[in-house]
Amino acid sequence: MTAELTYAGATIGYPGVDVVRDATLSVAAGEVVGLIGPNGAGKSTMLRAVTGSARVTTGVVELESRSLADIGPRDRARLVGVVPQQVSAAFSFSAREFVLMGRHPHLSRLQQPADVDISLAEEVMARTDTARLAEDGVDTLSGGDLQRLALAQALVQQPRVLLLDEATSHLDLNHRLQVLDLVRELADSGMAVLAVFHDLDLAARYSDRIAVIDSGRLGPVGPPAEVLTGEMLARVFAVRAVVGTDPVTGSVTVTPVLREEAVERASRGRVLVLGGSGAAAPLLRTLYLAGYDVHAGALNRGDIDHAVAEALGLGMIDLPAFAEVDDAAAAHLRAVAGEADAVVVAEIPVGRANLAALRAVAENTVARRLVFVGALGPERDYTGGEASEAARTAVDAGAMIAHDPDEAFARLAALTRAAGIGTSDR
Repeated sequence: MTAELTYAGATIGYPGVDVVRDATLSVAAGEVVGLIGPNGAGKSTMLRAVTGSARVTTGVVELESRSLADIGPRDRARLVGVVPQQVSAAFSFSAREFVLMGRHPHLSRLQQPADVDISLAEEVMARTDTARLAEDGVDTLSGGDLQRLALAQALVQQPRVLLLDEATSHLDLNHRLQVLDLVRELADSGMAVLAVFHDLDLAARYSDRIAVIDSGRLGPVGPPAEVLTGEMLARVFAVRAVVGTDPVTGSVTVTPVLREEAVERASRGRVLVLGGSGAAAPLLRTLYLAGYDVHAGALNRGDIDHAVAEALGLGMIDLPAFAEVDDAAAAHLRAVAGEADAVVVAEIPVGRANLAALRAVAENTVARRLVFVGALGPERDYTGGEASEAARTAVDAGAMIAHDPDEAFARLAALTRAAGIGTSDR
């Protein structure tokens, strides 16, 4: 593919300060490149280098293989359309007049828009769902309407390159998807798009490649599935997250679990959580946030509890998808339970695959440190009653039943305090 926009070792900034250093990136005709990173990392500055609002001090930025230094403002405006974060509406132009301003680079100094220009304006206003606003004053419109008019104004320029600086931030869900579907359509028809995203799910859904910028340095660049990893999210955003796949679109999804700064660092005790089928995910997060040393038990790959435990960096017995808890795993689990200050069994279904795990943590030697979330009745017992019997035996030996995860957390806190660890509930 032909590179319409290229950064080659570019250092970009403003008088007296370099914001982005030694950036190398290309955006080809026919692709959307999503630019992501923390606030203040330099995303908008990358875009401003193309418009001339930021200076390129070393290296080069090129449009269609021509250095920006060799392209005048008028020609640049014909090549590049921009949708900024904030759209100014200081004067009471009509929406149609506002959009037609995008034709100025194609008109002589005093030339009035011709029929072809007006037709183009009407076409892009229809595509951006702004035709109904044609006679309205832009100073009377909502931020969302203004944002879509800014896109219409950029498109009426007929640019080769489109820059979007968080262009959907003011839009409702319907119009956000409408705009991004249109941007995707434009890219598929040959336009080069560089778009700043804060919403990582949308970045993954609409971008061919994602580029990460952090502290003024361009980092990984590649397909969303390669770039959006738990390791990158922890390093760049200081967030632990579960990275998965949307079952409908097939695109990468990012579910933040917690911020690094939110974790209480002092250990409040060792807790083993027996989970599965996603039943333990909220409790794993709560306990980890509260400062407990958490072991997530025996979990199958592909289970949401496994993904959360992996995101949090918790110890666990890693089982293949759909594998049963075998003798070795049960022995390991029994050893972990024996060393834990408290053990909790989440509100999980129990079948033949995980019955050995339940039995490993329900033994008399563990029972007085054991909390069940909810009674294990027939509705969750797929073992013909063996699981329920194991739970009843544990309760008879001193195990507790909590009605919900909040009560379970309180009982676990009491158990770890009794062990001489931790100082207060949260």
